[in-house]
Amino acid sequence: MNPRLIDTHSHLHFPAYGPDQEAVYARMREAGIWTVCVGTSAKTSEAAILFAEAHDGTFASVGHHPEHLTSDYHDESEGATGEFDIVELERLARSSDKVVGIGETGLDFYRIDAGRDRAHAIAKQEAAFRQHIDLARRLDKPVIIHCREALTRLAEIVREESPKGPIEGVVHCYTGTWEEAQPLLELGLHLSFTGIITFPPKKTEDPERSVHRVIERMPLERLLVETDAPWLTPVPHRGERNEPAYVVEVARKVAELRGLTPDEVAVQTTNSARELFKI
Repeated sequence: MNPRLIDTHSHLHFPAYGPDQEAVYARMREAGIWTVCVGTSAKTSEAAILFAEAHDGTFASVGHHPEHLTSDYHDESEGATGEFDIVELERLARSSDKVVGIGETGLDFYRIDAGRDRAHAIAKQEAAFRQHIDLARRLDKPVIIHCREALTRLAEIVREESPKGPIEGVVHCYTGTWEEAQPLLELGLHLSFTGIITFPPKKTEDPERSVHRVIERMPLERLLVETDAPWLTPVPHRGERNEPAYVVEVARKVAELRGLTPDEVAVQTTNSARELFKI
């Protein structure tokens, strides 16, 4: 059965779902949703593969989150992580047909501990990101990119890496401006949006710098929807633990901003996701 929508970025395999994980999965399937369970370390990537292999309509990615390279911060919802090992990530990526992407990887200049040498930390993130890009290129899979407070540098790195071969991928949980989005779109990347787009705007926010302007102006065929569950729960479920079934609220907000029906957004974003992830 074809999906109604694809939640292109969730962590349904994380311990955050505990004993009701199967109930969350059942609600996802009842809503006609498929999802990509995104890895954030070798351990969580392996868990994503195991979950995807045991559940229809779920897929996996393998990667090492940049915050784990340069920060001691850890969310218990995620479970165990471990050290970055690109060789192990490649082994995992080759281990299952359910692996459809490499990541999440990227840059997180916010999650650099105060006691670390900042220049060295940034260099460490950038080197790991380039290794993920190389792996994705060799395996012909898209890169799932996390980026926080580093969108300009992200575009520079992708531009530097592009002459080595095509780079397909998505900047997940995009919250930047239209000005920051344009170079990424010019480089051929997709942008994905979460429940953040359903939150009321801050009174001090310049409307021209709102992520809503990006959604209104970008090519619809490059736009994807996601939950980043268990975090970033959309309105009207804000305050609850997020889950893949709630991606319908993200698509509904995209439709409102674009002047389209939710069905039109569902068809286009689902087709785009299936093409990008080759599913």
